[in-house]
Amino acid sequence: MNIDNEFAWRNQLRGLRGDVQPQRELWTAIAARIAVRPATQRWRSGLGLAAALVVAAGVGALAWRTSSPPAVPLAAATVPSPVAPEGVALAWAIPEGSQLAVGARDLDAASAALQQAIERQPRALFLVGLLNRTNDQRLRLLRQAQAAG
Repeated sequence: MNIDNEFAWRNQLRGLRGDVQPQRELWTAIAARIAVRPATQRWRSGLGLAAALVVAAGVGALAWRTSSPPAVPLAAATVPSPVAPEGVALAWAIPEGSQLAVGARDLDAASAALQQAIERQPRALFLVGLLNRTNDQRLRLLRQAQAAG
């Protein structure tokens, strides 16, 4: 690369820094084109915007309607409690190890509380899921106790 050519090139670039006025008035041409635009074209763009809003509202309403949980009858939502009516855990389900027994009692208490919550709010399907997971943990605890001896 020739240093003299680069120096001349940079000097030319510095000369371009100044403001340059357009050779003709641009705004008058823009304003004239806007004024000439036919009214039907304005109506079409307005109708297109309105149609897009209607579609967006419909999609939003459909998404909102499908996201709410369906009505579940009380008979379908109730799950038998692993706790006996007296509030005592089932005798066959208490592991012999002290830490496992404490965990079993905690899971029994959680199951009883979830069952009461389901009775108060029968449409709360997430409570049924929590109860199922709690019962699953209780079964895993029983399997672990059997494996331990």
